[in-house]
Amino acid sequence: MTQNQPIKKPTLALVIPSLTPGGAERVFSNIANHLANRYNIYIFTLYKDLIFYDLHPSIKVNYCLEEYRSNVNRLTSLKIHFQLFSRLKRKVSDINADLILSFTTTANFYTVILSKILNIPSIISERIHPKYALNKAWQILVRHSYKYTTILVVQTEEIKNYFKRSLKDNKLKIIENPLSEHLISKKNAALKRSNSILSIGRLESQKNQELLLRAFSKLNHNDWELLIIGSGSLLDYYKELSYTLKIESQVSFLGAIKDVSPFLNQEGIFVLTSNFEGSPNALIEAMYFEMPCISTDCPSGPNELIVNNHNGILIPTNDEQKLIDELNRLMNNSDLRNQLGRAASVSVNRFMPDIALKKWEDLIENTLK
Repeated sequence: MTQNQPIKKPTLALVIPSLTPGGAERVFSNIANHLANRYNIYIFTLYKDLIFYDLHPSIKVNYCLEEYRSNVNRLTSLKIHFQLFSRLKRKVSDINADLILSFTTTANFYTVILSKILNIPSIISERIHPKYALNKAWQILVRHSYKYTTILVVQTEEIKNYFKRSLKDNKLKIIENPLSEHLISKKNAALKRSNSILSIGRLESQKNQELLLRAFSKLNHNDWELLIIGSGSLLDYYKELSYTLKIESQVSFLGAIKDVSPFLNQEGIFVLTSNFEGSPNALIEAMYFEMPCISTDCPSGPNELIVNNHNGILIPTNDEQKLIDELNRLMNNSDLRNQLGRAASVSVNRFMPDIALKKWEDLIENTLK
């Protein structure tokens, strides 16, 4: 090598189903942006769709199939999987990737097989609790296939314990979700909070916003409103439900919003009603912004974030009456809201982006050695 010849940067293939709005997609984008100055980054989405999050200009994005197809028969599903894997294999081979990093179950499954075929290391990350999110067939497939990855990254101790039965401990790493640098820069705790309840998440059954709508309809606080940020297949159903419950004038469905900092700065209470999670980004962000938070004690994540009645409130999953009781308690006590919000913010300092992103950087560097 001559003295003036630049050192070749390693090439990373990053794989995810899509870059549409979502917690996993946001973290994935943050990691890609953080690594872009050190590595050649190629992102491969399984499907062509909206790229919701801003990416470093040097990152190259490609996709495997034009559209996502649901409700297909088993034979068609197998054909789609074969197409996806074949195209992903060709694209990753073309860039001579030194390592593959993937997020979410389907992308992880392809990545493990592909890394063995191409003889390169893989880092995969499960973003949700497989016991609750996947059917039995996929759980078996995941446990068997994930054994062959170089490293599996999870977000919580509970999910790590789930995989301990099938993976060696040296293959399991916990890296918690980093807060967004963009959000951190926009925190303004001095703003006066309004009489409003905020929910952020995809409008899907997993997030169970129906529980919040029904509980809200039974509160005796006509001066409060409910704001729901997110998009999804249940939007029309939830809008119709709000009319049925006669709360449509107090409920706003705001769609997917890239910058949620104005809402985190000014709304009064944050509520997470999920049936299961991986590690809920929206809850971490609300806690950082000093919002008093109520969350279901679902698997997994919330009970590793919230100490009940110290820095937030935990309720059983799908417990409408408990949610009503705790909302009434917070709405009637501004001192308690302030106390919980302050304690929440202090408790999530470990999610600062420099800490989590450095863990990803070190993990990739060590895996490439």
